[in-house]
Amino acid sequence: MKRILILGGHGFIGSHTANVLKAQGHTIGVVDCYHKYYTFPKDEYDCVLEQRQDHCGADEVYPGQIEDPVFMENTFKQFKPNIVIHVATYPNAYMVKRNVIDATGNMITATAVTLDLCVEYNVERIVFASSSMVYGDFTSDAPVETARTDPLTLYGSYKLQGEKMCQIWQREKGLEYTILRPSALYGTRDMIVRVISKLAEAALTTGELRVQGPDNKLDFSWVEDVASAFATAATHKNCANEIFNCTRGKGRTIMEAAEMVQARLGGSITTLPHDDFYPNRDTLTSDKLKNSTDWNPRMDIDFGIPKYLDWLLEQPYTKRLPRYESI
Repeated sequence: MKRILILGGHGFIGSHTANVLKAQGHTIGVVDCYHKYYTFPKDEYDCVLEQRQDHCGADEVYPGQIEDPVFMENTFKQFKPNIVIHVATYPNAYMVKRNVIDATGNMITATAVTLDLCVEYNVERIVFASSSMVYGDFTSDAPVETARTDPLTLYGSYKLQGEKMCQIWQREKGLEYTILRPSALYGTRDMIVRVISKLAEAALTTGELRVQGPDNKLDFSWVEDVASAFATAATHKNCANEIFNCTRGKGRTIMEAAEMVQARLGGSITTLPHDDFYPNRDTLTSDKLKNSTDWNPRMDIDFGIPKYLDWLLEQPYTKRLPRYESI
């Protein structure tokens, strides 16, 4: 059993990952600064955060900012981690674009601080959360990990830089790493910030589900499947110094997702051209992780979206939303 420190452990991926690792018997420490990214309403954030904290079940919690080297050194000194999982990051590319200076500290400076401390405190492995956004526009039907990386957004470029930093620290200082590239996450205990949650909010409040690029596909990935990938990456011997995609592996159109939300919540769908800010994406091949370990993602959106909507409709802040029409 390991002492595993999760940076961003009360976040979306982090809290689900902590739950998996805690059930396996590991000792879990959580670092979180409870950043609202200048976006989340207080009632929504407080409600979801409480659920994440309960789900996480951490043994130790360290509130503070990961770009603060003094705070981070004190945390490493107190918790003495064997493994560090770094999932403390901005949730999406538009947020980074709106808050460049803050995001640079959160995504670049903090990663350097963390890597140095991992070396200083003899951490066995760091698991770094990257993103499918590092590929930019997909140049094949289902890119593998060796495909060209050409990020089109600052968010994607910062994720790729984080990968490079992990590789440099490994080469120069011997720090073992695992890098994971998820895509199009959704699931319970999340803020209204991603594609499916925004479609659901629109159905409830305006009755208009706006689909930008209806034929575009995303590899929608259920958060518990992705959390299982992070838990696997933390301890499996075959994950040392490797990069893995960790998605469902089944690209589905945004229109399909919108129609599933519409079937449950009503409203009308309006189609718009693809948002050129985002790269064109589709399915990612995650066979490398599946073949190297026993990881196996299972949740398709046909089951995942209804499950997410069941959860969302029970939230008190959702019930207080101004309704377009009764459900």
